[in-house]
Amino acid sequence: MEKKIASLSFVACSIFMFSQIGINTDTPSATLDVVSKGNTYATKALEVNNSSALEMFTVVDNGNVGIGIANPSAQLHTTGTVRMEGLGTNLNNTKVMTADTAGNITTRSTSTLLPQVILGVNGQDAILTAQTISSINNVTTYTNALLVKTFTISQSSIVSFSYSLGALSLSTASGSSVFNDGSTKQVGARLIWKTLPSGSSFSLNGVICMSAIPFSNTADTYVSGTFYPSNSCSIILTPGNYSVELQGLVNAFDNTQGIRATFGSNSYDRLDITATAVQ
Repeated sequence: MEKKIASLSFVACSIFMFSQIGINTDTPSATLDVVSKGNTYATKALEVNNSSALEMFTVVDNGNVGIGIANPSAQLHTTGTVRMEGLGTNLNNTKVMTADTAGNITTRSTSTLLPQVILGVNGQDAILTAQTISSINNVTTYTNALLVKTFTISQSSIVSFSYSLGALSLSTASGSSVFNDGSTKQVGARLIWKTLPSGSSFSLNGVICMSAIPFSNTADTYVSGTFYPSNSCSIILTPGNYSVELQGLVNAFDNTQGIRATFGSNSYDRLDITATAVQ
């Protein structure tokens, strides 16, 4: 009994004299110094429970801290909310905080969250050559390699395509500007795949997007001016190398007069491609 009293007196004096408490250590280096028995995720250094035996705060021996979770798998792991006050603003910051589907917090450059121009802008997508094509008897005809563009996606992205392709010098297949057969005709444009990365879910020569302008006549009709088939669409693409072809097209449902049109070499022709990363 005297030994126990002496020991308690020594501890009390030690606490009073040095104001330091050591748990699992005889030489505490802080006011409260807890030394773990291990250094892996399988053992715990500290555990705090509430009156319902719910583990509120946990420190695992490998250094991970859990708030509301008994087995933290990150340096700080919580199942609740996180709130930060007093945060200032800095116009020089170029990164934002993001979370993946598992809740892991990372930072991303703000530039990757905005659409990035891949092709187009400032007339760089101008079509310098022209092609004339014709159609009759309901057989659609397309231009060949009028505009082919190649681009690379470094991460999964929402890729947006936007095009406008002028069609001028419309006439019958024989070259007359007078249409009087009463049949429906079409002038249009489409964007197709020419190169795809391995494993892509798309098909070579598959249509990305398409647009067509129909017209017909009830009497002698003179066609003049320029048509501008245009369209835009967005697709999620995985990383890889791609190429697309912008094609002009004509179609005549008749077998008498048909249709002819010239595509390209127009100042309003364009093909713009932008990408916004999704991961």
